[in-house]
Amino acid sequence: MGLKSPFLVPLLLLTAAAFFFIKDSKGPSTSEPSDSPATGVSTSAAPKRSTTQGLIESEKCLRRSKKIYNDEISEFEALEKKLGYFRLRNDRYGKGFNTIMKEQLAREAEC
Repeated sequence: MGLKSPFLVPLLLLTAAAFFFIKDSKGPSTSEPSDSPATGVSTSAAPKRSTTQGLIESEKCLRRSKKIYNDEISEFEALEKKLGYFRLRNDRYGKGFNTIMKEQLAREAEC
């Protein structure tokens, strides 16, 4: 008894997906002509170490961001208890969870 056609298409797709997954996991086999061969010497400059003043400013920025986040989440949770449901998006009651998280990530990225 052979494979019936409804099972053949998914089997072929799975086989193709497995083939490409294995091929990609081995890494690219060809290099672009514009790529230079690896010489073992890094051409990129090492990042400068942050000064202690910069670290202090960054820590203050992160603490302020965390405080804003905690205030917004406490307000969000109070509304959640009052309304009885979890709000992912903004609505007439205020910011949703997604907006609170996006704003926190944006603030921390600036730090």
